[in-house]
Amino acid sequence: MLENRFHRYLNLPFEIAKHSMFDEFPDQMKHFDINEYRDKNIDKWLSSLGLEVRHTEVFYTPPNNGALPIHCDDETFTDHVKINVTWGPPEGVMRWWTSDVTEAYTDIEDVKANYKGVNADDADQFSERQHTNVLAEEKDCTLVYEKNTNRPSLVNVGLLHSTFNPTDQGRWTLCFVPGIPNGHGCIYWDEAQEYFKNYIEQEGKWTG
Repeated sequence: MLENRFHRYLNLPFEIAKHSMFDEFPDQMKHFDINEYRDKNIDKWLSSLGLEVRHTEVFYTPPNNGALPIHCDDETFTDHVKINVTWGPPEGVMRWWTSDVTEAYTDIEDVKANYKGVNADDADQFSERQHTNVLAEEKDCTLVYEKNTNRPSLVNVGLLHSTFNPTDQGRWTLCFVPGIPNGHGCIYWDEAQEYFKNYIEQEGKWTG
């Protein structure tokens, strides 16, 4: 059996506020960077741990088998983490995958021309911020883990992951990227187990 390095629930001493845009339910996937947005409780809590919010974003997974594409949040596999919380149906999940067939993309036109895991209209919903992501197509991947994130969740976004929504309800996710202040960057799965040890709900092993 292997260790679950994908997801942990966080038992936080406060509620994360729902963003005002989450009352809208479009028919198409969405992604927005919202670094101007602040959650005072998240800021205070991370500061008490010697951390800060480095980046904030939201994702929307549309209904009727909607999905965000299979991707890693960087140009290589890194094991870095986010804190996510979702407002949506309990059947909606975040998924993690393995694959031997991946490609790093930076230019959105290259994604639309060469990546078959998302259609051109959905590709246009990616953030305007230029960044490189590893992408993979589902036909080349093996699903290894999935979890609903309607509770605050520590998630490994430095591995291949996606979302899936089989219901007729929309699914919004708010994401905070924790990091070490003064330019030290993101934190990684093993580091996160130490930083958040008093808040992590342990789940033991998984069989993949």
